[in-house]
Amino acid sequence: MALIYRERLDIGSESPQIMVGTHVFHKEPYPPLRDRGILLCGISEGQAFFEVERVDAPWHVLAFCLTGSGEVFTPDGSTHTFAAGQLALMPQGVHSGYRRKGEQAMQHVWFLLYCSSRWDYLNRAQPAIFNSQDGAALADAVRQFHREVLRFNLGDTHSLAVPALDYLCLLLERATQALNAKRGWAEQLEQLFAHVQKNLQQDWSNAALAAQLHITTTHLHRLCIQHLAETPNKIVFRLIMNQAKQLLMHGASVGEVARISGYQEIASFSRRFRQHFGYNPSQVLSKHIASAGHQQIWT
Repeated sequence: MALIYRERLDIGSESPQIMVGTHVFHKEPYPPLRDRGILLCGISEGQAFFEVERVDAPWHVLAFCLTGSGEVFTPDGSTHTFAAGQLALMPQGVHSGYRRKGEQAMQHVWFLLYCSSRWDYLNRAQPAIFNSQDGAALADAVRQFHREVLRFNLGDTHSLAVPALDYLCLLLERATQALNAKRGWAEQLEQLFAHVQKNLQQDWSNAALAAQLHITTTHLHRLCIQHLAETPNKIVFRLIMNQAKQLLMHGASVGEVARISGYQEIASFSRRFRQHFGYNPSQVLSKHIASAGHQQIWT
């Protein structure tokens, strides 16, 4: 994800809006939003000219249309209309934008969500439109949250900003659950362990794996048995051993591979490798050469 992004906001002064963001320069600021994976949230009423465009932005944009209609656009000229009762998703890293369309004001509640594991299920190659009946409830929650943040920033010790934010997050999770449900557990597990395979240098404990899916370790264990017929530990171990074998086949020393695989002692690594494959790591290259020669005979 690019650290530098471009953003164009062409919003007329006749388009009222409220917002709450994580930074001090946002109006209104409320840093705890960051802990919930939210950069900004607000309500805008697009009147006259209203157009927003972002390039390489490291966040997802969600826009729930309440009244009127708008359209999402991409650089190739394609557009997708979204109207009241619909949600427009503009994923992180995708050059896209949206604008008011038609004569009626486009009132919508919107969220900018950090590119974090919490919102992984929003990743897509292109923007998408979904039906949603959650816009009105989210708008009410954003208004209440905004009021409580105003009180908080004025030093009111009785502000209810925290519970208002909790309620808003629950509504947002409910509103996007249908998007998450489109990706079943089997696919989520497949993507999780594909990510693990690319980052085997990390410590993939059961707790670390479960945190990636925001579930308990018990739930993770049950899902892995159900969908992959292996425990999480066995899957990670198999991936480590397969990587070790590949490294050995490409000429890496046993000591180097043991270190990369997370073993402090070569003997421990060799013992686990032999238990898994049935032969010692020092035999890998010779077996690979013999196997390749045998295959060549029969070609």
